[in-house]
Parts: sequence; C-alpha cells; structure tokens
Amino acid sequence: MPISLLREFIVLSKNLNFSITAQQLYITQSVLSKHIALLEKKIGLTLLIRNHHGVELTAIGKLFLVEATAIVNRYDEGMKKVKMAVYGIKMELKIGYLYAQSRDILAASIRLFKKHYPYIELKLISCEYGKLAQKLKNNDLDLIMTVDFDKDILSWCDTCKLYEDILCAAVDINNPLAKLENVTIHELNSERILMPSNDNFNGYATFVNEMFNSEKLSQDRKIRYKCINSSLLMVEAGYGIAIVPRKLKANASEKVCFIPLKGGQYSFDVIAAWRKSNNNPAIKKFIQILSQVKYDFSCNERIKSF
Repeated sequence: MPISLLREFIVLSKNLNFSITAQQLYITQSVLSKHIALLEKKIGLTLLIRNHHGVELTAIGKLFLVEATAIVNRYDEGMKKVKMAVYGIKMELKIGYLYAQSRDILAASIRLFKKHYPYIELKLISCEYGKLAQKLKNNDLDLIMTVDFDKDILSWCDTCKLYEDILCAAVDINNPLAKLENVTIHELNSERILMPSNDNFNGYATFVNEMFNSEKLSQDRKIRYKCINSSLLMVEAGYGIAIVPRKLKANASEKVCFIPLKGGQYSFDVIAAWRKSNNNPAIKKFIQILSQVKYDFSCNERIKSF
C-alpha cells in the first residue's frame, strides 16, 4: 500500500473536508476521492461517512487514523535514519576523557548527540590525564576532554573551552585547614604534599611544581603520586595533602575536604581538543553539541548563584 494514501487519509481526517484537503495536497477533489475509495477497498473497511455537510470518521476510521499516523511516523523516522546512514556510513567518533572533569557535561552531550546523529557510533574511553594527549597524537582518539595544562597542544590541536576549574588542597576532614574557605601555598609549608608524578602527569606536574618552587618546600615533604584517585585515598588515611582539581571532589570520600588555593593563578580551563589534521566530520558535530550543552550548564550555574 502506497504510504501516500495514508498521508492523504490523515490530512482528510483532520480537515473533514474533501475540498480543503485537496487544495492542501495540490490534487483535485475527484482524485482525492478516488484515492480514499481505493484505500477503503484495499483494507476492506469503511473509514468515512460522506454527507452533504462534509465527512465523518467511522468508529473503525478513528482507530485506523491512530494506526495510520503511527505507521507514517515510523516510516518517516526510518527513512531519516537510512538517509543519514548513507551520508555517514561507518562514521564513528572516539572520545577520550577525564571522568571527574567530563562526567556531567559529557553525559548530557551524548544524550543530545545521539538524538540528532543516531547513525554516528560513539566510542568512549576514560583515561588518566597523562595518557590522553598521547592517545590523541597516535590517532587512537579523535577528541579528548582534558585539563589545559599542556600548552604545546595548541601547536597541533584545535580546542574548545568547556568551563573553568581551580586547584584545591584536598585535606583530611580532621586537619585544621579543613575549616578554611581557601588556603595559600605558604600555609601548606608544614604539611606533606602529595604532588603529581612528572612522568605520569607532564604539564599538570610542571604547573604544580612551579607553584611550590618559590616556597622552597623540602624534598622530603614532596610525595609523588602516579594515580590521582589513590592520592585521595592517601589523604583520607592522613598521609598528607593532595593538590588536585576541585572537580575531583566527585571521586572523594566525605572525609576529604577540598580547599581552593587562594589566587587566580590556580584556575585553569577544562577543554575539548582534537587534531588539526583530523577531518572526521563527526568532530565538528560533537563540538557543536558540546557548545550548546556547556551554555546550558553555565546558565544553570548562574541561576544557582542567585
């Protein structure tokens, strides 16, 4: 049965007038009448009652309208997916991300992205900070969501700022510093400091090292961690204070307090980055979705601040 017959029946059912419906469909009234008669013949049911005043749906006609509408909607959705699949056949987007920094905005972006581009397959890989840029450089990933500490990434990547975060001193809840609203580097001098490993955290480690260089912190008070989540466990165990991004609070126990470091120099951006040489069209589509979602998130944050 031609789908066009169902479309004509649906329009006629809304108008209940052959003349108006024929005009909307750009066909003659006699052609429309023949098409509806053909539809009734094919299904062997009377769908309409015709009289001098117009048209009425029979009880069966009302039921058929519901089913016809569902059939046409499924057909249109299916054709849309087929057409998009032809355009984007085998298209995929491999995204690497930092879990704590990306979780909220990434989940919302994926939900919206799949609604608009159901034919593009997303592959998600949660990584440690130090591995993301290398995987991107090796073409193992198309796009990463990371913290903006490696400035050399700008030489071979395009980036999109998602939001701003700040470094914090993660302290055990029983530490006197836990009562402070913010803390200076100088106030941490008497503490053992858990700092990122130079080998595992590259630009992030460099950033933290420079923070403490001016304070001349003794080497025996510097403890290097290779796993950022393990550093939070060490803090909870009373082993020291960890310098970590505020967003990592989502991974920490309630027994760990996050005290922002005092000073604008400790703020940094969370970004999306992708190779300038990567021509995957799915990247641009995902960045557009990310930009929309980050705008919604920023609006919500401003509302909460009032």
